[in-house]
Amino acid sequence: MMQPPSAQFPLLAWFVLIIGAFFFVSMLPIFFMTVVLPIWRPEEFSFVSVIMLLIAAGFMAIALRMMKWAKQEMKTAGRQKKEMSLPSEERPSLLLPEEVPDKKPIWPWLVIAPGALLLISAGPGAVMFPIMPLFLAGMSTDSGTVPKYVPLLIILIGYGVMGGYVYWLFRAIKVLRKT
Repeated sequence: MMQPPSAQFPLLAWFVLIIGAFFFVSMLPIFFMTVVLPIWRPEEFSFVSVIMLLIAAGFMAIALRMMKWAKQEMKTAGRQKKEMSLPSEERPSLLLPEEVPDKKPIWPWLVIAPGALLLISAGPGAVMFPIMPLFLAGMSTDSGTVPKYVPLLIILIGYGVMGGYVYWLFRAIKVLRKT
């Protein structure tokens, strides 16, 4: 007998919980060190420190939200597994929808796959993605003959590409969840 997907072992929820905890724990020292930086070394506190603080806080907020979702999914799966173990007369009836051929779009996978491959190939360096445009803009000013607008252009294009990808990623996930 086949169980509904939500009553099976919530592998994705465990994976999200573990990865979320990893990101949360890895960002915690950066967050606290940046918070105490104005007191500890005020001469090193700058605009970049504030940006790093916001990036760390953003990663921590996303990780906490992911962990909250994973915990809720595990509770739901546990509850459904408990209901499935009840005798058939006590179990609430599960009405299965009629068999309808699934039409699943392929475009969401064309959005998700390149990002997943990039994250896997970057490894731990993926933590640097949010500040990559700032780093590239800083490196562009080292040559001396660069016009003043180039660093700003690098930052705008870099964050524009990242923002566009995140937008399409959320749309792709939403479409996959509906189908």
